[in-house]
Amino acid sequence: MDFELKNKPAISSELRKTLSQSSEPMVKLIAMYFPQLHAIPENDAWWSKGFTDWNNVRSAHPQYEGHYQPRVPLNKNYYDQSKIETLRWQIDLAKNYGIYGFCHYHYWFDGKQLLETPTNLIMKNKDIDFPFCLSWANETWSKRWDGRDHHILIQQTHPPTKESWKKHYDYLIKAWTDPRAIKVDGKPVFVIYRPQRIDKIDGMLAYWRELAQQDGLPGLYFIFQKQYELPNRNCLNSFDAQFQFQPFEAVYSPSFDKKTIRHSPLFRLVRSLPERYQDMLRGLKAKFIKELTFHDYDATWRQIVEIRLDQKLTTFPGAFVDWDNAARYKKRATVYRGTSPESFSKWFAKLVDTMPQRNLPENFIFLNAWNEWSEGTYLEPDERYGYQYLETVKQVLSRNNIGK
Repeated sequence: MDFELKNKPAISSELRKTLSQSSEPMVKLIAMYFPQLHAIPENDAWWSKGFTDWNNVRSAHPQYEGHYQPRVPLNKNYYDQSKIETLRWQIDLAKNYGIYGFCHYHYWFDGKQLLETPTNLIMKNKDIDFPFCLSWANETWSKRWDGRDHHILIQQTHPPTKESWKKHYDYLIKAWTDPRAIKVDGKPVFVIYRPQRIDKIDGMLAYWRELAQQDGLPGLYFIFQKQYELPNRNCLNSFDAQFQFQPFEAVYSPSFDKKTIRHSPLFRLVRSLPERYQDMLRGLKAKFIKELTFHDYDATWRQIVEIRLDQKLTTFPGAFVDWDNAARYKKRATVYRGTSPESFSKWFAKLVDTMPQRNLPENFIFLNAWNEWSEGTYLEPDERYGYQYLETVKQVLSRNNIGK
């Protein structure tokens, strides 16, 4: 193995025993899983030989006095996700602390797939008993980290043809028919990040549902990864649910800090523009505006724990650990002030306490994230806090089982 974790707690059956003894439905915490911590030829060509997101994490530095950068994994465990022992360690750790499953980011560009190795290794190794689903991060890749949104690395085209849809389906069905697939009412879950970018999305989802039933599935359960209110919600007509992707859904919600530009008519106008124009404007902003954006952790979580439902879609709540993307964006980073394991523990417990009131088909909470190190949101142990965030998750889930 290329890493060794010292002081790793022995695996305990205490949490699993507690969960199994309760007759009431439990919270199922699904952590977003980031697969960009292994080298691929494309990143070698675009950035540098052997590049992974660890390069960004290592190169980070404080932007102000007291700024917690760089983030360093415990025992400097800069692991490689192309190795099965890494995945076994991550899943063993997640299970030990009560995580229900992972939602893997899925990068598909009309037949071209990137960063698929961790997901494929999980599907290949059937002995790894851990639920998973996929979230299609269906965006064009550009050099946004460098402030060059116009510099396209790989284009996301979404051709609205059955031929294109079938190519994608032929990969997805492998995940959907996996016995470990996360399901609602027996239907495998599939998450889509930017449904508004997909032409004829109703036709695509209907076609996939038809094929899935032909392959013996009772259907498919489509979830929108909601970051902000969409100007036009017609793209959601064929979805079953949404989950509130935090912290963004909270800070973009209409009732959060109405004085900010995010709630101005100008901002709503920009959001209604075609995506290529939004990318151009982001590029201009990155070129001329180089300053940090700060948000208050407690204020954001106060918004998160409010029960804000949708009239048409089942709404699964989201949570986040921390957010500080200075590793990627340097002086243009967004930082949440007031983060700590203690604050996370308080607010995560409050969110779990709201679950009986939500009347959900499954008690899912989607957590951002398991290992987004370059964005500063991760449960994995680091040099500053060790296992404290993981301990918080275990304690809250074992203490606040639904119905107890």
